[in-house]
Amino acid sequence: MFSDQQFTGQALPDKTICLTFDDGPGESKDNGPGPKTVQLAQYLWEQGICATFFMVGKFIDKYPSIPQEVSRLGHIIGNHTYSHQQPLPDQLTKGEDIISEIETTDQLIKQYCTDNTIYFRAPWGIWSAAVAAHLNEKINNGLLHIGPVNWDIDSNDWAYWRDGGSAEDCAQECLDKIEELKGGILLMHDSTADIDHIRENNHTLETIKILVPQLKALGYQFAGLDKFSLTFLGRLATTRL
Repeated sequence: MFSDQQFTGQALPDKTICLTFDDGPGESKDNGPGPKTVQLAQYLWEQGICATFFMVGKFIDKYPSIPQEVSRLGHIIGNHTYSHQQPLPDQLTKGEDIISEIETTDQLIKQYCTDNTIYFRAPWGIWSAAVAAHLNEKINNGLLHIGPVNWDIDSNDWAYWRDGGSAEDCAQECLDKIEELKGGILLMHDSTADIDHIRENNHTLETIKILVPQLKALGYQFAGLDKFSLTFLGRLATTRL
């Protein structure tokens, strides 16, 4: 079921990071800037890190081979709606079809999800109890949705790519925020769903290659969201009582 409240990483042990990436999948034709979902997944696999990629359905349709490769590398594929067009509460208020936003993407990714469990993140992290109630009433596809999964640490990477910033500066901002909180769920973007300029200037792969060695040197560990699904489920059960 979808929770009224969004989940964060408050239950994570100290110095534990959950890496999450939104708005993909995507790819670039050359070695310059741009989305590099597979290369990012490959690097993290080489580092022994499981991440969660919250994918947008329309880009799965465009790049159907990428989710399979990301899953093969041991990462979690999550649902980030089909179109990433508007915040779900706004769509619901307008009477638009938010059910298909979830169910269409469910069908695209369920083959990569274990135990019929799908992690969900709302576009822009915008959510409401009314949306949760509507989805819980209308969606009955036999899949267990855990979420929405929010974040504790916003990398602000999209703003760096919008403004022509560097991977080094983005990595330093991430490190400063992580050190302040001593861990949590980190939001990054392996692509951008709706602004071409930001997507084309993406340097998230380079940022991760700077950040991961720094965090390991400081004694941080990395964990996938699936390692804490029982905690999420426990909180969900409490929420629904």
